[in-house]
Amino acid sequence: MKKGILLLTLCSGIFFSSCASNAVNKSQVQTGTQVRGEWTLSDVNYVGLKANESVSRVFDLASPACYEGSTWSLNQNTKKGNYTFNNYNAECPTGTAEIMWNINQTGDATYFTFKDVTGIKAKQNTAGYQLRIDYVDATSMKLVQDVNFEGKIIQVVYTFHK
Repeated sequence: MKKGILLLTLCSGIFFSSCASNAVNKSQVQTGTQVRGEWTLSDVNYVGLKANESVSRVFDLASPACYEGSTWSLNQNTKKGNYTFNNYNAECPTGTAEIMWNINQTGDATYFTFKDVTGIKAKQNTAGYQLRIDYVDATSMKLVQDVNFEGKIIQVVYTFHK
């Protein structure tokens, strides 16, 4: 009897520890309720680059530094949103981009996906961007984008605050 209880306890422990994950899963994101709202992109960092290296473009538009200070508005009901550039560097774009966004689960990871629909219908743009949700709560969010840099995959880390 004691061996049976010990075996059951051991198996339960292995099962529950194998189910544990550090990744943010879709239920933790509450299907967009934590992602929705008004966000400011406060910081962009890199993982996998040397100090003197930088990524020239993200989202097929501008350097990551141009996105620092941008404001993102995400409506959960319509999955529409926009982001506005607020970096006044002469090399950075100005204006607002209209987007369609969603939350997708792939394996253990949850992704924020979006595509630019500025001036077009959503179905006219079949390309988009996928950023892994590394962390999200009521006031902060960290998204990670895998980017090909000189033949190797590095990560661009975007930190947002409400």
